[in-house]
Amino acid sequence: MKVSNTEIKAPQPPAPLRGSEPGSFAEDTLSRRLPGIARSLLAGKWHPQAQTRLLALADEMPHARLRPIEDPGAPDIARWQFDLQPFLGQSWLEAPWFAAEAYFFRRIIEATGYFQPGPGRGIDPYGAQKAQAFSGVVELLEALCLRLENLVTGGGDAPLAAALLSLLHTALWGNRADLSIFPSGPGSLSEDQLRAGLLVDDAHTAVEFILGRPGGFSQATFILDNVGLELAYDLLLADFLLSHGRTTQVLFYAKPFPTYVSDATISDIRALVDHLAQVASPQVRQLGMRLQEYLNEDRLHLQSDFFWTSPLPGWEMPPETRQSLAGAGLLIS
Repeated sequence: MKVSNTEIKAPQPPAPLRGSEPGSFAEDTLSRRLPGIARSLLAGKWHPQAQTRLLALADEMPHARLRPIEDPGAPDIARWQFDLQPFLGQSWLEAPWFAAEAYFFRRIIEATGYFQPGPGRGIDPYGAQKAQAFSGVVELLEALCLRLENLVTGGGDAPLAAALLSLLHTALWGNRADLSIFPSGPGSLSEDQLRAGLLVDDAHTAVEFILGRPGGFSQATFILDNVGLELAYDLLLADFLLSHGRTTQVLFYAKPFPTYVSDATISDIRALVDHLAQVASPQVRQLGMRLQEYLNEDRLHLQSDFFWTSPLPGWEMPPETRQSLAGAGLLIS
């Protein structure tokens, strides 16, 4: 039987998770975890208006109704006014959980005056937590750099494949170093431990794809998540791809403003690279200096996009963002 293209229908996405489901992670996030984050920021030295707004934000959750973002002149305000329309008037628990969570962290930026003239302008609400995330990074990176050196010294493709496989697993588990949920991160795990909890592991196929491409890729794109350990592992993976001729350029997509407590911004990336280039460990210092060189040559290119802080799901990605991602020969998310 021949089926025409017009008869093939794309599957509909499932209904979004909502905090209205009793006992769910979404309900706990909107009722306890996110208000707790807002209250924890009250310990910072914010101006009185910011303190009042942060407390009001925490107190209104989870039963108040979502209202428009009030941040005149902010670079993303027009997009938020449009994207938020379907959810206005819904409570925090009634709105789709992802949209409500993105909205919460945008309200933090509104409350502290990040985009407004005044004492809060450009101040990272999570700067103290991010600074603490630097601790321990160098020691873990040093151990990993030494392990990778031992793997690649044999020359040829087999040692490179073993090193890349280890890097992919390490970078994946670095995602657990999330300051809003798992502050301690994955720690120093063995190769078996790195693979232990994976439902699906196509890393071998990925390694064959990356190393088997003649001449490498013109561009490899990373969609970044957390600072600290995860960002350090992402930088190490980017260094591997660039140093071993697997790509001509690495594009790092960072968040355009501080969000989700630990998500990386462009300034966070530069701060970590500069930090690595000044440490005592020779292996890590050399890594940092190589990364500084890649930044100066634009072989490591840093970019942000307001889509990554919007309430939209991936399938509603704007055409310009989709086109940018489509230009990559390798996409790491």
